[in-house]
Amino acid sequence: MKSWHMMVALAAAAALTLTIGLFPARAAAPGDCPQAAFGFTAAERDLMKSAVDRTREAAKAPGVVAGVFVPGRGSWICVVGLSDQETGRPMNAADRMRVASITKTFTGTAILQLADRGLLGLDDPLSRYVDWPDGNAITIRQLLGMTSGIYSYTEDAAFIARYQADPTGSFGPQDALDIARAHDPYFAPGTAFHYSDTNYILLELVLERVTGRPIGDWIEDEIVAKLRLDNTSYPATATLPAPFARGYDDRPDPGGAGTARDVTYSNPGYAGAAGAMVSNLHDLRIWAAELARGALLSERMQRERLRTVPLTPGAAVSYGLGIADVDGYLGHNGTILGYNSAMFFLPETGATIVVEINRSDLDTDHATPLFGELAKALYPDR
Repeated sequence: MKSWHMMVALAAAAALTLTIGLFPARAAAPGDCPQAAFGFTAAERDLMKSAVDRTREAAKAPGVVAGVFVPGRGSWICVVGLSDQETGRPMNAADRMRVASITKTFTGTAILQLADRGLLGLDDPLSRYVDWPDGNAITIRQLLGMTSGIYSYTEDAAFIARYQADPTGSFGPQDALDIARAHDPYFAPGTAFHYSDTNYILLELVLERVTGRPIGDWIEDEIVAKLRLDNTSYPATATLPAPFARGYDDRPDPGGAGTARDVTYSNPGYAGAAGAMVSNLHDLRIWAAELARGALLSERMQRERLRTVPLTPGAAVSYGLGIADVDGYLGHNGTILGYNSAMFFLPETGATIVVEINRSDLDTDHATPLFGELAKALYPDR
């Protein structure tokens, strides 16, 4: 969450020539960038710091967290700005933030785990698990890979207005599906690509029908706990576990304080299995590598995950089963009210880049372009 503009941002980052611990010993003061770093040259660190500063200014973001990790070459963490505009609390690398569509990498892994265990098949029809128009022609694989043609409820203007007006309001999977049902599909199943959050709401229902368990419980037990991602969770309420960075959107504070509106508290039901999860730099660094290497899956299922479809013919960006491939860099980005993130891993070198920003509306992605700039600073000739 949210839809197509995220893939456009990935394509733009690819044009920048993409690639994609240690933590600061102290919290960051506004405008400062304490760097836990070794191995990179001063020139490389300056280029990366400049990219962070430009992004923060362009996004008008209270704070930015960025980490670059390249085995045998160096690690660099930059934390700038504020976690909380009202109190002036500095951003900290340990702060949790909503990671939006990075959630899809967890949901996709959960569905592939079920396939590994013989509890469902990737080419099973959706109708075997959920009643849906044309469900006999739509497969689990198509839902995972964004080729189902199902309308994305997050592109509905009334939904956007509802969510922006009341982020803590009542909303759940059935509301999302009701919105999607009211719209025609983009195309016949399996004939094209269109990023749709509705696909992952349907996958949420599929998993729950197969296992009898809420998807958040499955993800936390079968993925988060097994990989010891202690700062990662699938929230059941509008609050975030501490420590966390507060999130802000592009609207002014209704209190007239001259700051952006605080949208930290948000009903996870608005995003569900398409975008509800929370994490931080430390865990995203681990997860990016584990995801790309196929942790918790068989080799066969990982090969299935990495069978990607280009966003457009000949594009450098393609999408697999809950994972993006940006010219060889594997991972995902995410945008949700108040937060924007990106995490990518380059298997050939083990390089990882993670970016988190605590300001965003539903159509703003500054994390992915920053990812591209950091990559270009590291690999200018790639």
